[in-house]
Amino acid sequence: METLILIGPMGSGKTTLGKKLAKELEVPFSDTDKLVAKEHGAIVDIFAKFGEPHFRTLETSALIKALEVGGVIATGGGIVLSEENRRLLGGYRTVFLDTSSEHVLGKINLSKRPLLKDNPERWDAIYNERKSLYQECATATVFTGGKPIKALISQLKQEASK
Repeated sequence: METLILIGPMGSGKTTLGKKLAKELEVPFSDTDKLVAKEHGAIVDIFAKFGEPHFRTLETSALIKALEVGGVIATGGGIVLSEENRRLLGGYRTVFLDTSSEHVLGKINLSKRPLLKDNPERWDAIYNERKSLYQECATATVFTGGKPIKALISQLKQEASK
């Protein structure tokens, strides 16, 4: 396995599963949101000061850096919104971590989610807007909602070995 990219909505488990999978496979782990925050500050502050379009530009740069490293890459929920990002994802094994709002809203920190912090019910609308883009970019789909982490890691290991 050279590179496995995890895409999907906020709270689907991309970072949690990505870290564990990379550790088990003994490969590097990158998180595009963490890369942006490390270089430019908190994402919620970037949204507030510069707006979403600026954040999306920074996100593309972070994706390019993560692809250079390889391994397991967790992306932000909106990575698929950019045509350039969709093109970049096209050459890689990309797994859509699918879920539903009932499995997400109780467990995420809304204060760190600029698109949800004032209206958590917006999760479903955002998911529905992006679902076809996730499906377009994905080479496989794994439903994470309500499933044990060990079972999900096992599924992802199978995807990584293809």
